Amino acid sequence: MNTDRVPNIVVKFSLVLFAVLLALLYLALPAYAHVPLMAGENENISTAMHISDSGKSWAVYGTLEKDLVHYYSFDLQEGERIYLSLFKSADAKENDFLPALLLLGPGLNASALSPGQLALPMQASGLKILAAENKSAVNAVYEPFGPSSFKEISEINLTAPQSARYYAAVYSSSYNNIDNTNNMSAKSGHYGLAVGYREEFGFLERVSTPLQLISVYLWEGQSLGVILIPYLVAEILALLLFWRGSRRTSFCLAGSLAGFLFLASSASVITQMVFNLTRAPFGPEVYITLAIAVLHAFLGVVTIRLARGEAGLLQRILLAVLGTIALLVGSGLIMGPILALAASVLPSRSGSIFGRTSA
Repeated sequence: MNTDRVPNIVVKFSLVLFAVLLALLYLALPAYAHVPLMAGENENISTAMHISDSGKSWAVYGTLEKDLVHYYSFDLQEGERIYLSLFKSADAKENDFLPALLLLGPGLNASALSPGQLALPMQASGLKILAAENKSAVNAVYEPFGPSSFKEISEINLTAPQSARYYAAVYSSSYNNIDNTNNMSAKSGHYGLAVGYREEFGFLERVSTPLQLISVYLWEGQSLGVILIPYLVAEILALLLFWRGSRRTSFCLAGSLAGFLFLASSASVITQMVFNLTRAPFGPEVYITLAIAVLHAFLGVVTIRLARGEAGLLQRILLAVLGTIALLVGSGLIMGPILALAASVLPSRSGSIFGRTSA
């Protein structure tokens, strides 16, 4: 037995253990971020986007074109809590865009008249209409887990008076003059509707959220190229490092690609943090974002170190552990964890799976 390898293995095991502890701390934090969804094809109450669990915290992102209304539906039992929060993009170009929120359902204390563009079908004619309570927030809100930013517009928080299907309607309450006559056209813009109050993420939602966040960044007005640059640069660096190294094995390649994708997630978090701090004020939530970036970076460094070292059984187990952690914390855009898990079983040299790597 090579006793020189023992301290190195202990160090690697300690690093992985520290990564596990960081990940557990991250997963134990309250999930202030909503599960993201994208709106579409819900411009009529008969085709309203249905929210199956209105108590669970969701955030639906949509683009409201002029003179249109977007509808959402959810089923509630009498006495259940209804929580809706309307927000919009913090993009300065949309400062004049003002979306409005209405709740439609039986037994509501009606406080609003139906706006002109809210054309209800005959079967919904008996619904009461309740307007959301407007907020006077001036500054944008910084969300640390995305990270992202938005401006809060209004909210509805009450209990369902009857067991029934309820509807939320979002429309533009701001208008542009389109000519020298009295004709008006509603302004368009990006809005978000938060539904529910119970913050929780299922396994599949944790796995898919990093990909869904790309849609959120596009919703904020960013370009796809800018969003993906950290990942493209990271994979180029991984390939260059691999071809310049002495261990050219599938174990090393897959592990290196995974590690650099984790580092790219860290770079992406920092980039998004800086971008959104140009729209929202600095606050203590920023330190949560920095902690998330550190976790991604730590996963990347440890994974790369394992991939470029000995390919023994313990190292493979540690890579599998890191890949699982990365999958749970959303590091590496799904592909990173898959590559780390694949590296744990790929050959370290031709004809060998659990042998030493070739020089």
